[in-house]
Amino acid sequence: MQLAEHPTVKQFQERETAGHSLTQPQTVDREWLRQVCLEAGVDDAGFVEIDSPAIADQKADILWLLPKTKTLISFVVRMNRENIRTPARSIANLEFHHATDEANEAARKIVAALERMGVRAVNGGAVGFPMEADRWGTKMWVVSHKPVSVAAGWGAWEFIAM
Repeated sequence: MQLAEHPTVKQFQERETAGHSLTQPQTVDREWLRQVCLEAGVDDAGFVEIDSPAIADQKADILWLLPKTKTLISFVVRMNRENIRTPARSIANLEFHHATDEANEAARKIVAALERMGVRAVNGGAVGFPMEADRWGTKMWVVSHKPVSVAAGWGAWEFIAM
């Protein structure tokens, strides 16, 4: 029996085909990639070229992570407003955790879709607490999401210290 004829292989291939409503283009274009992001569960997605001056200070770290990076994806996952506004910390905390899980899962689905296209891709760092503890005292995250999101068009972020 040929491997392709094995019932398990056939079942896997049927599941893979049935699970993808997008037709895969010969090349990855902006609209196709945005649709992949939306189907992965994000509310909006923007893109930043690796040579964008807005992320020049991030470029070395990004290329360390994935040397042939050409484009970065920045996406938004909405939270339930009243859950964040409530003074009850337990409710707000739960909302943050759910949104974090949704963002991480969406990033994983996007990477998987790109890999199926033959495009190397990496989730540029989980949402939440930085984990690169070997860099203690310096930059403990892989990619700084803030400048990438600003470059993708999500607006400038300002923090006021009081």
